[in-house]
Amino acid sequence: MTASSDRGTGPVATALRDPIFWTAAGVLGVALWLLVPQLAGIWPAASGPREIPEIDLICRETGEVFRLRVARLPAEHPRTGRATLVPAVYDRETSTWKPGPPPEARQRMLHPVK
Repeated sequence: MTASSDRGTGPVATALRDPIFWTAAGVLGVALWLLVPQLAGIWPAASGPREIPEIDLICRETGEVFRLRVARLPAEHPRTGRATLVPAVYDRETSTWKPGPPPEARQRMLHPVK
């Protein structure tokens, strides 16, 4: 037997013609494509800490306006420590700040239920 006659009959050649081999190789390739960047730190984690946005707030007692990062509402007034700060909206007609709708109502306005 010559080398040319043995070609195509060995275990490697048989495996390369097997569709199960190629299916397994494809699944492994997709798994590596998805996992390696995450493990290497190329993609950010999906559940990382979120930055709290700054929002305009108005004091219900004094009418003072603040731009702060708050985690919950009503927020504490920086000087008094009392929870009197609520979201504020700017009224262009009167050029003044006014208390906005409660967070639940604002959420319904931004994302109405269909």
